[in-house]
Amino acid sequence: ISPLGHCWRETMLLRRNILLLAIVLVMLEIHGCFAEGPEINRKSFPKGFVFGTASASYQYEGAVKEGGRGVTVWDTFAHTFGKIIDFSNGDVTVNQYHLYPFQN
Repeated sequence: ISPLGHCWRETMLLRRNILLLAIVLVMLEIHGCFAEGPEINRKSFPKGFVFGTASASYQYEGAVKEGGRGVTVWDTFAHTFGKIIDFSNGDVTVNQYHLYPFQN
């Protein structure tokens, strides 16, 4: 057996193993995409459960100068020209103040 034949054989075995590994990984990924889990729907939550999202209190509150809420440092910052690239602010945000008012 020549040295070149030995290298060629090792290269082919390595390529075959890499191909087999790739096939196994693709099959595992496909299986994961179709794996069934528990179905989640509205009935999965208690009656009266309210869905909502927020990422920060500033974005959550909104309603500047309403209901006794004063201006915050972030309100002042966002309303200062040139501080926010797209000129957005937190005046409305997710509108939690109006959509889900606090009730005693």
